[in-house]
Amino acid sequence: MSNNALQTIINARLPGKEGLWQIHLQDGKISAIDAQSGVMPITENSLDAEQGLVIPPFVEPHIHLDTTQTAGQPNWNQSGTLFEGIERWAERKALLTHDDVKQRAWQTLKWQIANGIQHVRTHVDVSDATLTALKAMLEVKQEVAPWIDLQIVAFPQEGILSYPNGEALLEEALRLGADVVGAIPHFEFTREYGVESLHKTFALAQKYDRLIDVHCDEIDDEQSRFVETVAALAHREGMGARVTASHTTAMHSYNGAYTSRLFRLLKMSGINFVANPLVNIHLQGRFDTYPKTSRHHAR
Repeated sequence: MSNNALQTIINARLPGKEGLWQIHLQDGKISAIDAQSGVMPITENSLDAEQGLVIPPFVEPHIHLDTTQTAGQPNWNQSGTLFEGIERWAERKALLTHDDVKQRAWQTLKWQIANGIQHVRTHVDVSDATLTALKAMLEVKQEVAPWIDLQIVAFPQEGILSYPNGEALLEEALRLGADVVGAIPHFEFTREYGVESLHKTFALAQKYDRLIDVHCDEIDDEQSRFVETVAALAHREGMGARVTASHTTAMHSYNGAYTSRLFRLLKMSGINFVANPLVNIHLQGRFDTYPKTSRHHAR
């Protein structure tokens, strides 16, 4: 049955409401919701929810569909750190093909669809002269559209200024159709490069009318404070609602006085945050000194 042929979902339960409900559809969208007096028999153009709970779809705000299902290929991340992980991915990236990227991305998207996810933001590495992964994922975006709203972040995994031709590749990705501008300031060679990369990110977002999602301060170094630059630029340009800072794990190392000042700016800026607890529980704390490590293990 196509979405357009489906007219009613019957025998549904809704959050916070008693009894059964029928959901009326028109052109694939909800047009009305009515209470039922009891269980209704299934009819043509209806779908029986079988008294199951009907809720809005889930959202996956941060995934890397170009790297999905590549662990250990060709080598494992022995240190468990982010920086070695990027090195291992660079080895795998050299082996990418168009079909390889699409096959793995589609498999993961099928798993997400089966679990009720209908909105996905994927970061796609554009630190690649051929933009192989990006071109493949732009095709996947169109193909998966009947089931998932897929947003693509042009993500400069190896830096905008620290990777050869990085800025030009990032801009080309936006011209090809990426929805969001990415950055990774803590991975740039110097603090100055990191700050400059953020200025370039905001300039590109304004030039192409795109959103921003920065891999920001994904490190334990308390001197990594690029989130303040992200927030300051967002506040100055009035772009807070269009800007996301992902990870920001260095914040757990900041001193109290600095954090208090920072939180004022973060609130003023109105930027969004995405936490990635599973991956950062694994990646962070690898350089803790002995007493810290001992205390963490004791917990």
